[in-house]
Amino acid sequence: MNKVFYIAGIALSVIFMGIIGYYVESVESSRWISSFSSYGYDSYSSYSSYYSDGLASEYTLEGALISVFFILFFITSDLLGLLKIKTRTSKVLSIIGLSFGGIFLLVDVMMILSPGFSSFDEGGGGLMFYAMIALAFSIVGLVQSVRFGKQKKAIKNPSNDLLDS
Repeated sequence: MNKVFYIAGIALSVIFMGIIGYYVESVESSRWISSFSSYGYDSYSSYSSYYSDGLASEYTLEGALISVFFILFFITSDLLGLLKIKTRTSKVLSIIGLSFGGIFLLVDVMMILSPGFSSFDEGGGGLMFYAMIALAFSIVGLVQSVRFGKQKKAIKNPSNDLLDS
């Protein structure tokens, strides 16, 4: 069961990086166009009603709400790794992953509660860092899960090497 979570974690972390990149770019471009229209450049004035700081706040809120689901998945995956896999490496990585997950969940909640004050282009760098950590921990967790499964199987079915010799 944990193997499925770790494989899904690998795929979702790559998808999460793409989503973060999209929303960071959207917030930055809406702020960029908004700043040009505020200086009176006529070429951007037709877009000023569409691209504004209000749209940057909407992108921030939307990106942060989507990020909550990814972060909660990674926290759940770390919790299951902590409970199900009994190797020391997986326990340490699960505790570290839970710590990072809690920190970046707070960052994400801060963006949800005040999207005008903290924008996604500011917090997106930290979320990208967390997505890379989740990718690395999912890969290591998958390896540890496979290794623990082999150890568990070897304990249940001891070999008869002593009888064969």
